[in-house]
Amino acid sequence: MSELKLTQSSIWKRITSKDNLGVIAMMIVFIIIVVSFSGSKFFTGKNITNLLRSVSVVGIMSCAVTLVMVSGNIDLSLGWMIGFCAVIAGQHSANFGEALFFAVLAGLGCGAVNGILVGGLKLNAFIGTLGTMYVFKGVTTLYSDGQFVTGLEPSSVLAFVGQGQVLGIPTPILIFVLFALVFWFLLKRTTFGARVYAVGANSVAARASGIRTGLIVMAVYMLAGLSTGVAGTVLYAKVMSVQPYSGVGLEFDVLTAVVLGGTSVTGGKGNVIGTILGVIFVGILSNGFTLMGLGSNATYITQGIILLVAMWADVKSSGGLK
Repeated sequence: MSELKLTQSSIWKRITSKDNLGVIAMMIVFIIIVVSFSGSKFFTGKNITNLLRSVSVVGIMSCAVTLVMVSGNIDLSLGWMIGFCAVIAGQHSANFGEALFFAVLAGLGCGAVNGILVGGLKLNAFIGTLGTMYVFKGVTTLYSDGQFVTGLEPSSVLAFVGQGQVLGIPTPILIFVLFALVFWFLLKRTTFGARVYAVGANSVAARASGIRTGLIVMAVYMLAGLSTGVAGTVLYAKVMSVQPYSGVGLEFDVLTAVVLGGTSVTGGKGNVIGTILGVIFVGILSNGFTLMGLGSNATYITQGIILLVAMWADVKSSGGLK
């Protein structure tokens, strides 16, 4: 019991830490604006549930991508990677085990490619994952023949994963929470997490201290791939239909959530709890603009401006890019 109280206290301190005050303040201000224009629609139980369910896929990926960015790297291939995984899950939708296995296998494979390029061959992460983004785009389009993928007789378990509930809580939200807990523990309570921070803070010093930096980078990319495989399965299961380009743009949401959550673009700093707050804020933006009757373009513009400001503030506070 005392250990549980200690963990709860640690999580609460992390949520209210100064690194997260900015995103919390923006969240409160935007909620006030939304409520002012749309009345009490925002605070209905149905709306909050829909909001969290809508960001569950982004949240699952964001938890793992936090580790990638803490290590001082980035992944621009996420959108087409999740599209690839979702297409594969859809083509095996009659059997949940097969759908999840092959989607995760595809995600791990894509993550391994990114990890080898960035961690093994030492390519710049931005350029490397930009290149694999186009590779994954081509592979996904060829694999699906550019067509919708819809399972004729989807597994009931797969339907539950995307559309079911446990005690009134949608399953995608519970999966997001599970991933958040796992990656919070991995980053903050394990030797591996400490090494991820060390690599991101100073890879040369980390290598000199005996840390195999290339393997750490490969590992975080593969974890991102694994998470994308699960997220792709959930993405398909939510509507039992997917297009090859269904994931395009999700990488923008993921990177926005992670940066807003306090993870430094230069590496060595960040936490999963901050990322969760960032994910929720991204959801609030989209949901709020919808309630106010504004289109998705307003969301894109606002989210882009917020991301640019957040990155500028991070670079300024860290004394410039490495």
